[in-house]
Amino acid sequence: MTYDRLTHAFVAGLLATTVALAGRAHAVDGVIEINQARAVKGGITPGDTPGLPVTISTGTFANEPMSFKLTGPLSTSTTGNVIDILSPHVTVDLNGFSISCLLVSCSGFGISTTVVNGNVSVVNGTVRGFAEGVSLLGATSRIENVRATGNVIGLRTGSGATVRNSAAHLNTGDGIVVSNSCLVSGNTATTNGGDGIQAGAGSNVHGNTVSGNTAFGLNLTAGVGYSQNVIRDNTGGTVDSGVSAGLNVCNGSTICP
Repeated sequence: MTYDRLTHAFVAGLLATTVALAGRAHAVDGVIEINQARAVKGGITPGDTPGLPVTISTGTFANEPMSFKLTGPLSTSTTGNVIDILSPHVTVDLNGFSISCLLVSCSGFGISTTVVNGNVSVVNGTVRGFAEGVSLLGATSRIENVRATGNVIGLRTGSGATVRNSAAHLNTGDGIVVSNSCLVSGNTATTNGGDGIQAGAGSNVHGNTVSGNTAFGLNLTAGVGYSQNVIRDNTGGTVDSGVSAGLNVCNGSTICP
């Protein structure tokens, strides 16, 4: 009897350990991991089918914030998206890795969401080679510490968003495009084929470095405030519209349009 109990306890403990380890492969400290192997397998969230795009749909937890983290780079050789976010309150930490299109150009998006009032964040990595690198069209989104290069449009957001400490470089269209009432702060937008930064009504464009773009450095809707930006050598013009709140440097002068 003692032996049976000990055996039962040992087996139960081994099973618990196995389950715990399996859980850790899926989520560490509540953060769900994403990498190429897991994307190929599918099942990262309910309804995520094998292959790309990775579909983030948090189901019954849709009203609770959930976090996802890359544990390796993601790449695609198709024209589709790589990560589609279908639920609000989601953070995707690229964790220093890149999301890349391996074709000459992809018509899909690196990371995309259209969830209304999405409250979606994308942080800490690189997105390159897509029609749009990161496109967060729901309200109150956040892009931070993201480098977008070699896309058509680098970074795009809906209203009430924050784009901070990011870089849009060598995109064939616009570098950073935001809708109304957004904060665009501490970014660099350089050598893009369109505008460096576009911003909608009520936005605050502050402390950015914008140079060498083919169209305007800052293309702003009337009523957008801009301050402490350094803007130079943009072929199509320095600043279109907006209200200067001071301390800008435009082509080596403190006098800005």
